[in-house]
Amino acid sequence: MPIPPDLETPVTSDCTISVLRDVLRVYDHRFLDLDRPQRDRLVEGTRRVLGDEGLSDAARAALPASYRLRAFCIQNGLREELERLIHDEVTGSPAGAVVVGGRVYALYPYLRGVPRQDADITAEIGVEHRLDAVGWHEGTSVRVRGLARLQRIETHRTAVDVILRERTTRAEHRVAARADPDGFEALVDMTAPGPGRWDLHVAATALGVSRESRFGKVRDPAMPEDPRKRRLGPGTEAAIYFTKGGYLAVLVKGGARPVPLRARIRRRLAR
Repeated sequence: MPIPPDLETPVTSDCTISVLRDVLRVYDHRFLDLDRPQRDRLVEGTRRVLGDEGLSDAARAALPASYRLRAFCIQNGLREELERLIHDEVTGSPAGAVVVGGRVYALYPYLRGVPRQDADITAEIGVEHRLDAVGWHEGTSVRVRGLARLQRIETHRTAVDVILRERTTRAEHRVAARADPDGFEALVDMTAPGPGRWDLHVAATALGVSRESRFGKVRDPAMPEDPRKRRLGPGTEAAIYFTKGGYLAVLVKGGARPVPLRARIRRRLAR
């Protein structure tokens, strides 16, 4: 891997965030493929880019935690820790995390003295999810089985909600699932939300942190994708299906479409 030309000569403190991003981006498997003199040269050049004061507040806000931690190691001469950090990410073994006051921080036992703002990964936490099974159950209910949990946060207690969100009106219908460390199961009575095109989402909550994600794209490739239809009542029918993007949804036709909450409030105020 060639050494970035920006690192050939000393740089001043007016380096832009885009330059920092480009420089720190090469600290991945490509860095590990370099020999020792090449690594030393790249690290020394990067230290000049960072300057004596390191990352500014604006740079910290713009860069992901992985880049901020690389910068911390480089600025403080932590060569072995830097290589271990990169190796763990390349091999798919990211650090764990700890929740403090509703914020999530990456936990690296071999890194000491990391500023809290550099280890803050709250904005990067998402939902790890998987659809295991879906189908009609006892008449008008859709049974959904799967997994939903927060990324990188180890806990035995995660609350899971299945959320139906109508694509046009954005109306929501939320159902609490029965969840344990192995997965969750939820029964959604499709007579409750009413007619509409309902996209399914999952919300996972643990230790005061909650994240939501659209659901169904991650599933067994052998899972049937044909729409599964069911009559819900006189003049009302529904179909479980997967969208073009591969997400799970339910289409309910017939009956009266529920009036969104905002519209109901406006009607009352107009009386």
